[in-house]
Amino acid sequence: MTGTFVIFNANGSLARQQFAVGRSSDIEDGPAAVRLLGRDLVLWRSPSGVVVAAPDQCTHSRGILSHGEVIDGRLVCPKHGWTFGDVGRCVAKPSNMPITDKAHLRPYPCTERYGLIWVSLSEPAAPITDVAWDGDRRYRRIHAGVSEWRSNPIQIVENLLADPDLPFTDVTADVPFCVRSTLTSADGAQHHRLLSLAPIDNRSTLVASVIWTSSADGDDAKATGTAMADLAQLKSKTETGGVALPIVETSEEDTIVADWRRRLVAAL
Repeated sequence: MTGTFVIFNANGSLARQQFAVGRSSDIEDGPAAVRLLGRDLVLWRSPSGVVVAAPDQCTHSRGILSHGEVIDGRLVCPKHGWTFGDVGRCVAKPSNMPITDKAHLRPYPCTERYGLIWVSLSEPAAPITDVAWDGDRRYRRIHAGVSEWRSNPIQIVENLLADPDLPFTDVTADVPFCVRSTLTSADGAQHHRLLSLAPIDNRSTLVASVIWTSSADGDDAKATGTAMADLAQLKSKTETGGVALPIVETSEEDTIVADWRRRLVAAL
């Protein structure tokens, strides 16, 4: 058995992965601050309606852009009023000062899918996890949420894959940190769940969850509660006793955990 130490920062191959960092519905009227792989980002919805992800620092005076405001889709720095529009381009300065190339923000690749906002800190190496249920008329997407856990994504994925008491079937882990699973309720309805884990840093993770259901009774709150019931216990379990060292141990074992570990190490 061998071990690979994983550092969750923007200097390695994880910078080329796409991570879910927020809900689309949360980016409407103002900017949002997000931390991913140790970097501080600002998100806002630009005049074209597209979400922009950029460094949370003004190109002029290093003002914290997420402390500013969005006016007609343009992000205004709180310090001196420099204003940024589509794809992070500076569109206005005080006193009509000339705008040079250095004034523009350098945006990160950003897209919306499954009701979530996905960001990569470099050119993405792979597409976002494909979920066949999205767009299938038999299923409705009824939930998308994001919360912060005080644990690293390796801990979370391994617990999701290895816990024999979880009621889910068809559990599949995609590299780096996405887990898809299915829960069938007593009435035969199927609830599909996607969990995407975005490393904030070496100690914390953004856990994004999306639920689709085939239930026709319209009780979306009940269906969501059923499909999310295990997460509170899992959160407590992975957070208890501190954050484990992010070491991936690989072996030739024929288990779902061992298979995911091998694929993760190969991608790093």
